[in-house]
Amino acid sequence: MRERWMPGRDDERGERILDAAAELVLRWGYKRVTIEDVAKHAGIGKGTVYLHFRNRAELFVSVLVRESVAMTADMLDALRRDPVMMLPAEQAQMVYLGVMKRPLLRAMFSRDVEILGDLAADPTIAPLRRVKIDLFGDMFQVLREHGLVRTDQDLESQRYLMTAVQTGFYLARPMLGAFADTHSDEATAKLLAHTVRESLQTPGQPDPEVLQALAPKMTAMLTDFHRALAATVHGEG
Repeated sequence: MRERWMPGRDDERGERILDAAAELVLRWGYKRVTIEDVAKHAGIGKGTVYLHFRNRAELFVSVLVRESVAMTADMLDALRRDPVMMLPAEQAQMVYLGVMKRPLLRAMFSRDVEILGDLAADPTIAPLRRVKIDLFGDMFQVLREHGLVRTDQDLESQRYLMTAVQTGFYLARPMLGAFADTHSDEATAKLLAHTVRESLQTPGQPDPEVLQALAPKMTAMLTDFHRALAATVHGEG
């Protein structure tokens, strides 16, 4: 069954606000969108927006959090269908493609100032860029302990490597311009997966019995993360 966050009745108005904010920031860019614009687009009063979000930055950070919640729901679906999706390379490939299909996440991961303005560098959203980059710490450790990730480097070095590689791939397109356009998102995702696999995973095919045995634990860990992230969308976290 799909692990999906659904707003409660009290949050339905908050969802309308988030929908309006997401649409306007993609249309006009963060710098130009005001609370008044969002309220008008949502069909409510300006004061009502402040009942849900303390300020403009919190509102738009919540928009990005909601996108990340949707991304983790997709990851859970994939892991439940196939335990191989717990591996770093497969996760990296899937997340890259998922981010590229979500304009707001793509803007966040590539630090697109045209869309997000100074919010792109806001320290508040820094943890969101690590939604999958650090593989949630404990998950990565479990993979090492069961022979699915190499142990010739310490855990923190491997997490740094994972972060650096993924960050580089997300920033490559805006930095390289036309050169990066020679590769489709699918081709780029495959290159990312290859790089992660060769750098971090144990050589050879993973043992399917090990993957199957670890699937419930890894799914539970990702579910906990998903729920904790979802709880912050409306300021509950």
